[in-house]
Amino acid sequence: MPIRLLLVILLLNVTGVQAQDSLRNALRTELASHIQGDTVRVNRLNSLAFLLRGDQPKQTILLSQEALTLARKLKYQWGEAMALYGLGLGYDTYRTYQQTLPYLTASLALFKQLNDRVGMARILSQIGWFYTQRGDYVLALTYDLRAQQLAEKTANLELLARTTARLGSLHIILGDYQQGLTIQSAAIQLFERINDQEGICRSLNGFGDLYRLQEDFDRADRYYNKSIRLAQALNRPRLAAQAESNLAAVYVAQGNYDDALTMARQALSVLTKIPETDVVVWTQTVMARAYLKQNRLDSALVYGLRSLTLSRKIGAREASRDANEILAQVYAAQHKFAEAYAAQQKYIAYVDTLSGRNTQQQLAILQYNYGLAEKQTQIALLKKDKALQTAATQRQRQLLIGACIGIGLVLGLLFLAYRNNRQKQKANALLQQQKAEIQAQRDQTNQALAELKSTQNQLIQSEKMASLGELTAGIAHEIQNPLNFVNNFSEVSIELVQELKEEQKKGEDRDEGAEQELLTDLSNNLQKISQHGNRASSIVKGMLEHSRKSTGRKELTDLNALTDEYLRLAYHGLRAKDKTFNATLKTDFDTSLGQISMVPQDIGRVLLNLFTNAFYAVQQRQKLAQDSTYQPCVTVSTRCANGEAIITVEDNGTGIPESVQQKIFQPFFTTKPTGEGTGLGLSLAYDIVTKGHSGTLTVESEEGKGTKFVISLPA
Repeated sequence: MPIRLLLVILLLNVTGVQAQDSLRNALRTELASHIQGDTVRVNRLNSLAFLLRGDQPKQTILLSQEALTLARKLKYQWGEAMALYGLGLGYDTYRTYQQTLPYLTASLALFKQLNDRVGMARILSQIGWFYTQRGDYVLALTYDLRAQQLAEKTANLELLARTTARLGSLHIILGDYQQGLTIQSAAIQLFERINDQEGICRSLNGFGDLYRLQEDFDRADRYYNKSIRLAQALNRPRLAAQAESNLAAVYVAQGNYDDALTMARQALSVLTKIPETDVVVWTQTVMARAYLKQNRLDSALVYGLRSLTLSRKIGAREASRDANEILAQVYAAQHKFAEAYAAQQKYIAYVDTLSGRNTQQQLAILQYNYGLAEKQTQIALLKKDKALQTAATQRQRQLLIGACIGIGLVLGLLFLAYRNNRQKQKANALLQQQKAEIQAQRDQTNQALAELKSTQNQLIQSEKMASLGELTAGIAHEIQNPLNFVNNFSEVSIELVQELKEEQKKGEDRDEGAEQELLTDLSNNLQKISQHGNRASSIVKGMLEHSRKSTGRKELTDLNALTDEYLRLAYHGLRAKDKTFNATLKTDFDTSLGQISMVPQDIGRVLLNLFTNAFYAVQQRQKLAQDSTYQPCVTVSTRCANGEAIITVEDNGTGIPESVQQKIFQPFFTTKPTGEGTGLGLSLAYDIVTKGHSGTLTVESEEGKGTKFVISLPA
């Protein structure tokens, strides 16, 4: 048996704890004695790295890095793919998330080149778990389904068990408890077939999660205790601590707060040494909730802040949501209503991100596409059956032609013809039935597509309202200046009138010169009040004009004026949120451009989106700048060329990585942090320009230097 195949079998099928420990020691001994740089050493490094992934992630990273360097030197692709996989596991366990996904993606590409289904399924499942931990359930379900499909095509029961368990856990998180129960039951049966005790332990913990989320706390308690006892028997404190943290949550729900805190502290004493950061965050949240229920607000605040800080660091959006909910309640109880309001707003934003309408609709689309693929497979099978029936009919005809030879076979020929006719009738009836079923499926598919289009229209309307909000912020900032002037001059005028009254009370000692000076100042103030009041009135009229519903009809519009107006409004909109932000605005408008036929409200939304993104990019680069020499700058220009109106929006901000430039116009794709972007702004802008105005929208960007968007409209 080749060395590589032997190591793979050992790697994937060693399930007993004592066997794993023995294999670790054996691999260390072999590595110490086998120091020559060949494929054997690469395989042993990868095997040991995999076995140490949960308890010693630093060692996993070091061993995998050595294996990667040696495999690349030897041009040993399979060993390189396994080393990249080990690095992804190590950084994921050690919570260096920025490096996890690139290593897993590179490993997946190599396994695809090698056509290694086992390797591909394992990487796809790990990527799915990566997205599950961060609350990105659409991508998580996509990768888990792909991993499950590949695993079912292999004969590797251990791989199938793990992909099934992760898919079941994801369904439980999504609230599909019946499907989660079915899949988890299948997973634990697979683990029992291969005698994977750790897998059984995790599945018992999963059943506890299932019943805890359904508030069946007695069953949850039983399964968590089973998981804890098995983990202790296996001498796996990490697995026991995971179940103990979940059991502490059950105790909190039952009102048993002292036992909950005792259990949570016991789990933390183990988890903080590994480190098992995502479970540490969850356990801190449980403790904060227990302290809150006991009205021990200071302790609840400490653990709530710890959970929030760590969850942000590791990208755990569910934990950030729960921590903000607890902090909002703590601050409210302490009468710190400003902090409570801020925490509550963040909690609502995380709720919308994790389980809001956008996420649910994307999951529905994914399930729909998955079901449609199954229906297409069924249609292909029906066509194949029809082809087989046609071939059978042709063979029967050949038999009939042969039977026609000889007068003595006339009766047999008539019998065969009669039988053939009956079979044709049955076949036709079956085909008609199949056609009816296919038509019914097609009607259902069309109905689902119509519902998805309706949902898309609702999402687009939501994005329009978001754009209107950005515009309103700019207008509010603009109107604040004249209102401040009106208020200030009004106060001064009141003081002048009071001084004038006092001067008149003096009688014969009145100073007429002073009175005249006061009247002159009062007159000037009233003029200023009138001037700035008119300015505020014009801004309000502009706001009302913009808020009119778009008719969708094109009209001749001064593109230069429209561009300048939205540039100022976008800038002041950001300034309204961040008073410290300043940027240089450069404009170069082609005065010969004239008026362009367009829907001004729609093009205004496009410009507002591009300007807002540009200011956001330079703001982020300014925050990351190491010195004060960086000056944020946004440049906007218009020109007429080849019968087209060209609008260029350029910034010197953070830029867009080349790997994501092709995706920025896709719906739901965003590079902004959670809660700061819907992923529909550029998608909507692209549709308005290309579909609504037969123009083009392109992007050029260099990471770290800036971005340029170019709009081209028919002139």
